[in-house]
Amino acid sequence: GQRYSLKEISDLNVSNPKIKKAELINRARGFEEVSKEYGHDGLFVTITCPSKFHRAYSKSGAENPKWDGSMPDYSQRYLNKLWAKIRAKLKRKNISIYGFRVVEPQHDGTPHWHCLFFTKPEHLKTLENIIRFYALQEDGDEKGALENRCDFKKVDPSKNATGYIMKYIVKNIDGEGLGEDKFGNDSIRIAKRIDAWASCWCIRQFQQIGGASVSVWRELRRLKEAFFPESIIEKARLAADTSNWQGYIEAMGGIDSTPKEHPIKLHYDVNINVETGECSQSYY
Repeated sequence: GQRYSLKEISDLNVSNPKIKKAELINRARGFEEVSKEYGHDGLFVTITCPSKFHRAYSKSGAENPKWDGSMPDYSQRYLNKLWAKIRAKLKRKNISIYGFRVVEPQHDGTPHWHCLFFTKPEHLKTLENIIRFYALQEDGDEKGALENRCDFKKVDPSKNATGYIMKYIVKNIDGEGLGEDKFGNDSIRIAKRIDAWASCWCIRQFQQIGGASVSVWRELRRLKEAFFPESIIEKARLAADTSNWQGYIEAMGGIDSTPKEHPIKLHYDVNINVETGECSQSYY
């Protein structure tokens, strides 16, 4: 006999911008707390596409003669492939990182990435060199590539590391409390445009790098009572219930544990045709 509208259901999960924003900021802050406990350093990185991906110049707005016709979705695929190379190199070097990546449009709709990463102090310079190497691999000799293709800022230990990326999280969700940009546009209106841009080009705006599964975290938050007292599940459930991302990561085996080593995983039902043994490819 229970009835709910789609809006009522939407307002209760991360489809609600306020809940989505609060969760992302909480997770970013949790990573910062983990970094302090482990003595890790933070690095804020901005990665931009080569000139040929940009339709127009940022200052004049005039059409860029180098533009090869690439649309935002193609530019995002380029950045994803770039990141795949970086991750593979980091794995070969046995360097683990964790943090967040935020994608937002530039003046002409071309995506660029803002990333907040944490890693061991001795790996910080190598991480920077690897990102710079692959970011400049394509058209790295063009004018302005070295200055504009990737930018690095070491996180000041005396400052709030989450603050480095919080502005970009807010700007890409609801823009609340940011005022106007340098062109005089209202931040709330900008956020709606960014949301439409991401939806139009099927671009994933936020991605967690490293750490434990957020899907498990969300399922644990739905449990309002202890089912297995004194267990790992209860430790993780309690951390999730109290919005303690750092405690949740510790319950899942610590920041250095791999997904295979995490003690709690989601169980997925698979529909199987018992006569043929074939697994269904979709819900239908």
